[in-house]
Amino acid sequence: MHRKLLAFCILFISLSASATTLKLVIDAGHGGTDPGNLNRTKSSLQEKDLNLLISKKLGEYVNSYLGHAIEVIYTRSTDTFIPVHDRVVIANKVQADYFISIHCNSSPKPEVFGTETHIHNLESKVSLDLAHLIEGQFKKRAGRFSRGVKQKNDRLYNLMVLRDSKMPAVLVETGFMTNKDEEAYLNTAKGRDVIASAIFRAFRDFVKKKHNISMQTPGTTPVSTSGPVWKIQIMASTGPVGLTNPDFKSIKQGVEELELKNPTSPFNYKYYVGAFADKKDAKDLLKEIREGVFKDAFIVKFDN
Repeated sequence: MHRKLLAFCILFISLSASATTLKLVIDAGHGGTDPGNLNRTKSSLQEKDLNLLISKKLGEYVNSYLGHAIEVIYTRSTDTFIPVHDRVVIANKVQADYFISIHCNSSPKPEVFGTETHIHNLESKVSLDLAHLIEGQFKKRAGRFSRGVKQKNDRLYNLMVLRDSKMPAVLVETGFMTNKDEEAYLNTAKGRDVIASAIFRAFRDFVKKKHNISMQTPGTTPVSTSGPVWKIQIMASTGPVGLTNPDFKSIKQGVEELELKNPTSPFNYKYYVGAFADKKDAKDLLKEIREGVFKDAFIVKFDN
């Protein structure tokens, strides 16, 4: 009896540990009576509004593609004033695993532009790794000018949300509102989506490497990492198409973009739907997809 009880307890603990999700706090800077940087052109949004839109888009990407393993917590989801100290309290209280704060930058020189990702200091090695991935995505995939990773010695002052958070934390400056072209870019839905998707891709790569968490399509359950995974390839292209492609929305499934460098083929960007441990499930979805836009879709086997 005692052995059965012990075995049950071990099984319960094992299952509980495997079901553990990471907590990501997404912090939209400023809000409410604190507008942050003001708009330079009359029709443009203030910083607080841009921060919130980008934060929500980032959260949507995480929920759609990593929702099986990541819980998203917002410090604010509306135009509300949240003191800086309270943002740190929220993250620490929920025992978040990671903290990403979203902001827009400014400069007395209107010609200055580009992205920056801030960490507390170089001792924050996990934060530093994530920050480098974010700036790498901005530069290589989003086509933005990266001003690099900054720490307190670069800016000559502390940022409370980075200094006092008890988890790896980064603060992302998505662009300069004082630069006419960059402000205009941030005020387009496409620009904000590119920025949010770049941050997401960096976070996706980060948790894949550090926690072995892979992307999943909406509505699917995580597949086992011990055997092959079956996915449906719907498209290949010479360059990134973008996950907001209208044709992708027509299949009502989350789409995964992978860059697979192949010296014998110019089509280095592949787009997949689904992630199944059972090939039969992939065949069922393939039949549904071929009834729509992607009639040449086919199944691909990935060995883990």
